Amino acid sequence: MSFRYRVLEHCIRAVDIKKIYSMPEEEMLEYIVKNHRANDLPDFLYKHLNVEKIDIGKKPLFKIQPKNHTASNVILFIHGGGGMMSPTLLHYRFAEKLVKRTGAVLYFPFYPLGPEGLINEAMLHLDEVYREILKHHEPEDITIIGDSAGAALSVSVCAGTEIKPKGIVLISPSVGIDKDDGEMKALEDKDVILSVRTLELVKKYWIGNNSDLRDDFNTLRTDYSSFPPIQLYYGTNEIFYAYINELIDKIKTDGAELMPVEGKGLCHDWALIGIIPEGSAAINNICGFVKSK
Repeated sequence: MSFRYRVLEHCIRAVDIKKIYSMPEEEMLEYIVKNHRANDLPDFLYKHLNVEKIDIGKKPLFKIQPKNHTASNVILFIHGGGGMMSPTLLHYRFAEKLVKRTGAVLYFPFYPLGPEGLINEAMLHLDEVYREILKHHEPEDITIIGDSAGAALSVSVCAGTEIKPKGIVLISPSVGIDKDDGEMKALEDKDVILSVRTLELVKKYWIGNNSDLRDDFNTLRTDYSSFPPIQLYYGTNEIFYAYINELIDKIKTDGAELMPVEGKGLCHDWALIGIIPEGSAAINNICGFVKSK
């Protein structure tokens, strides 16, 4: 791993992102709702790109494209955050890089989050978003990209439609959310972002005791046989690494084309982080995938 990554990991440990989920539950929920809710994109995206807000359902959908748009490529980017948090600066900068480097139209949806909303609402909303995109673009031009919980939601969108996109990119997808946490627990000290406690709270306040939850959110139960080519980015120092090989085997067994990229010694969502060489290379690779025919 690079020197820049080692410095970044040290800084993340110092900030201690995981401490949010160590708070008493009521305090944590109040903190998340107060500090991690957004209804609009940051100003820098409006300044450097063309941004249009589309009214669809109860949550905003943003269409972002270069000032002089000519490319036919289209991206649906579904942000992560455990279904509990709005997009972060990391997501916005990643989206900006994708648009500038590919010339694509990028759709950036917000979706229902816990504890105010439940996962089924998010899945139905994103299905509606994809149908809206299909009204204006050909499926062979569309790439769906998601990170973490957003990657699992990307799988859900792709599984839930007969009209498949041309490709899908999964960045540190949530894998094994219904498993016993023993194997994930063994990786907790290496993971500077997520903990088993995080997943427990996400399951409690976003997924809920949901007997109607579609199997296609669970990345290990999805039928990938009709999926388009898949890029998969994951780190060996994230708790989801415990079940990543099971996901790889499932996708390959189902017959989908898979391009896995392992970040050895890297953290959750490393492929979004453009300031480290590993992340910069991943973003370039993703952009090439988006532009491919």
